[in-house]
Formats: sequence, C-alpha cells, structure tokens
Amino acid sequence: MDIDTGLKPYRPWSSRDYAALAVLVALAALLFCTGLSLRSLWGSEGRWAVIAREMMRGGNYFLPTINGSVYFDKPLLSYWAIVPFSLFSGVTEVSARLPGALAGIGTVALVFTMGRGLFGYVPGFIAGLLLMTTVMFGFWSRTASAEILNLVAIWSMLWVLPKGDEKRSFARYLLFYLIGAAASFCKGPLALAVALAAVFALSCADLFLDARQAGVRGIRGRVVHRFQWILSLKGILAALCGLTLFAVLLFLPVIVTGSWDAVLLMWRENVLRFVRPFDHVEPFYVYFKHLPVFLLPWTFIAAASLAYMSTWEEDWRRRWLAVVAFAIFMFFTISGSRRSYYILPVVPAFALIMGRCLAGFFSSPEGKFSVAIKTTLIVTAFLPVFAGLAMIVGYFKLPEYRHLSLVFLGPAVTIAGAAALFFIFRKRYGSGFVTVAFLMTGILLWVFTAGASLAEKKRTLKPFAQEARGLLLNVDNRAVAMYGVGNSSFLFYLDPPAPIRAFKGLKEVCTFIAATPGGYLVTEAAFSESVEKTCRSSSLARVLVQISEAEKKDENDLVIFRVGNRDKERPGEDDKAVEDWDREA
Repeated sequence: MDIDTGLKPYRPWSSRDYAALAVLVALAALLFCTGLSLRSLWGSEGRWAVIAREMMRGGNYFLPTINGSVYFDKPLLSYWAIVPFSLFSGVTEVSARLPGALAGIGTVALVFTMGRGLFGYVPGFIAGLLLMTTVMFGFWSRTASAEILNLVAIWSMLWVLPKGDEKRSFARYLLFYLIGAAASFCKGPLALAVALAAVFALSCADLFLDARQAGVRGIRGRVVHRFQWILSLKGILAALCGLTLFAVLLFLPVIVTGSWDAVLLMWRENVLRFVRPFDHVEPFYVYFKHLPVFLLPWTFIAAASLAYMSTWEEDWRRRWLAVVAFAIFMFFTISGSRRSYYILPVVPAFALIMGRCLAGFFSSPEGKFSVAIKTTLIVTAFLPVFAGLAMIVGYFKLPEYRHLSLVFLGPAVTIAGAAALFFIFRKRYGSGFVTVAFLMTGILLWVFTAGASLAEKKRTLKPFAQEARGLLLNVDNRAVAMYGVGNSSFLFYLDPPAPIRAFKGLKEVCTFIAATPGGYLVTEAAFSESVEKTCRSSSLARVLVQISEAEKKDENDLVIFRVGNRDKERPGEDDKAVEDWDREA
C-alpha cells in the first residue's frame, strides 16, 4: 500500500496519479451530473432559478429580483454562476444545478490532490472515493445553492497556502486572498472567514510546538515566521490585493444600481448573524448531532479513524489535518446561527483523515486500533446488504414505488454486499472496502435517478404550475394576482411573461376581487378560507387546487380562484374586519 512517509508535500505526478484522478472525476461526474432534471426544484432552488432567469431577461445582472421585486438573499456570484449554463437553453433545472455539480466534482479532485500530496496517491484516492459517496455531499452537489461553491472555495484556499516546508511565495498568498475575496460573493465572506480561522489555528498550533521545544523566549523570532500569511510584507501585500478585489465586487452593484442593499446584505448575513443571530438559532452542541448524519454511510469508519490517527507519524501532516478539522468545526459551533448543512465544509477533512487511516490499516492491519477499524468496516459493509434487501422488499410491498430496476439491482446489491463481507472476514480488507465503495456509488446513482423519478410522482407543485400556466396562458397579466405565495419554484414553472401583482394584505385582495371580474387569484391553502370569508364574495370559485380534497392537505399547497361576476353585496365592504385580519396575519 502506497503511503508516503516523507515530510515533503510535493512530489512529481506520475501516470498512475493521473489515472486515479481521472477515475474519480469520471465517477463524480456520473454521480453528480446524471439526471439533474429528474427532480423538480425544491426549497430555495426556486429562488436561484427565478433570479437568474430574470437577470437574463431584464439584462440587469446587479439587481436580483423575484417576480420583479428586488430580492437580496445571497451575493451576486451565486446567481451569475448559473448564467453561462443557461445561455442557449434558458434557465432549467439542469443549468441551475450544474454549478454545484461542477463544484462537487472539483472538490473530489481537490481532495485527491491534497491527499496525494500529503500521504500518497492511495490515501488520496480513498479520500476522494469516500467524499464522493458521502450521501449529503452528493445531495448538496446536486442542488442549486451556494453551499458546495462555498465549500470548494474554502478547500481551495487551504490547498494553495504553503504547508510544511513548501516555499512561502507571494503568488501563493495572493491566490489565497483572491480566492477568498471572490468566494465572498457566493455566500458572503464565510469562506474567507473559515479559511482564515483554520490558518490562524494552524499558526497558533505551530507556535505552541515551538514554545514546547525552545521555550517562550525562544519563540520571539518565530511569530512572524508562523504568521507570514499576514505579518510578512508579501502576506500584507497579498491581503491588500484581496481587499481591493473585495471592495470592487462589494461596491460595484452600488455604483451600477445606486442601491446599498448588497452591502447591507453582506453585513446582516455574515456579521450580525454570527454574533447576534436572528434565525437558525440552535444549541451549541447541535453539530455533534448533525455531523454523524453528514458523514453517512462512513460515520462509523470516521469515528474509528479519529482514534487511529494516534498511530500516524508524528509530523506536521497529522497536526495540519487535525487542526484544520477542529478549527472548521469550532468556527461553526461558535457561531450563534446554526443550521445542519453549514457543517458541510468539515466533511472533506474527515474524508482525508479516513483515507489516510484506511490506507494505513490496509498496509498494516494488525496494529493499534485495528480492531476498531475492522469492526467499523464490517458494520459499514452490512449497509449495502440491508439496502439491497430493502429494494427487494420495497418492490413487493410498496407498489407505488415499484420500479423495474429494483428487480435486478436489489439482488445484485445484496450479493455484492455479501461478497464485500466475505472479503473482509477473509482479511482482504482493501478488496472489501473497494467493493463497498463502488456499491455505494451504484446505490447513490440509483437514488439520484430512478429513486428521484419515483419520489417525483408524489410531488405536485410542478404539474400544478404547468396546469396553471395553461389556464392563465391567454389571460391578461393585469387580471392575475397573488397573495401569500412564497414558493419561488411555482413562479419558475409558471414562467409568467411579466411580473404578477403580489398583494400583502387582504384589503388589496378584496379590492382586486371587486374590480376584476374574470380575474384569477393565486394563494396558499392557509389563506384560501380567509380570502373567501373576509372578502365575502360568492363569485369566487376554486378552479385549480394543488392537492385534491381526498388526499393529504398541506397549508403550503396552492389554490387558484377565478373571480366571477360581482356580487350584489360589494365584497370587502367591512374594511375593519379586513384590517383586523391583516394585523393578525
């Protein structure tokens, strides 16, 4: 097993290195890019898609809008990333998700490169394979969001910064700060802050080691050396260049649009949210619950690998990886605003740790903590067996989720999983692990394609929006209005030719109903009864409902009313009742 025990982080690439990288990139592309259109947009994906579409249609790339209204949720680069993939086909599910997919592929390649540079091509290959088959990493790589863009920026910064005895050149520091400045306009300065926190922790750890070896007096001359990235002339100049790029990107929308919304967004979302959170407030220990989920299906191996790290060579590489993982985890823990997927940037660190630990175990399977690694390999190998059996049972017991592929895939996965267990029990650990990893790749590919198609049968938003589009196709845009509709994915699939009027209060709704016979009102189920009751119009008819009365109801489901002829009694005449309801809402 190829594990480099030398301390130099650089070595020339060979044909086997390029071959390993090519295999990982090909597998990652297959996992992250196949079937991107099979699942309709969900959650915040609709915002990304609608904003990119309206930017392209309106020609204003500095003022993001949803339904014609200015909407600053994330900095502009996260929306601009969609535009190049939408130039010929327009914005689609595929073009909206491709930036994340490419960032996921890039992160897998980056993790292999870092693992190869630190420990050799085998640990690097294992790390890339583990990261690629981590369920939540794959899920977010197939999602239109800024999460994986932010993650690849963080690890790109950590990659370019000098490590070990690498040359501390101005070019490396410059690239570090320029990547951080550019990444600040995907999800705010979070990437730069996380990378700086990790680098600061590394410098402090190195300085602490110097103090142990030379005493406190002996480290006076080492402070600048350990903090060269900010205390040396080259570090300061590089930081100033990064700050200049940051300022240009920050104030360019202000200059173009005359609006300070972009600057205020940066302050509110990335400074105030960290020190004085206004949403996503969870207990400080929440990431101890989320991290095991985000490491599936390799959670048990990750836990054993933390203990196995003590068997590594005591050099800067172990210290570098341990400190980076700890610093990233603590950064998000210290932040007052916490959400499960915020912890994604720590997953590559665990992939590198597991890659090195498994490679070391395969090379010497009888060392310290070997029992823990063996046990977790066995437990993990059982997962595809259970998955295969679940596919077989699901085919017969869940007819609504029945898919022909399960007839072949279920037994094949079960048998291959049993083969992996056989390899492990026969002490052919490397063969067993590779079998499990490729099985996980196949299972995830099925989940992201056939599984997504099956799940899509239960989702009603896209067909509802398409039916609504046909209903409203020849209707004057002035005769259509919305009230309380917060689902941007609906707007994406409705694709109106012009912005639709959106009302904030029932008084406006009642006025519209009274003045627009033959018009249409789109609202959510939660507001539908209040509209009917408060506006007191017997001419309102529900012409389209997202879910029928016989099926499961959801307050977020959409309803389209058609306004008939005016009632003899003027709708909305009880203004006080309307205003009281608006205040309660």
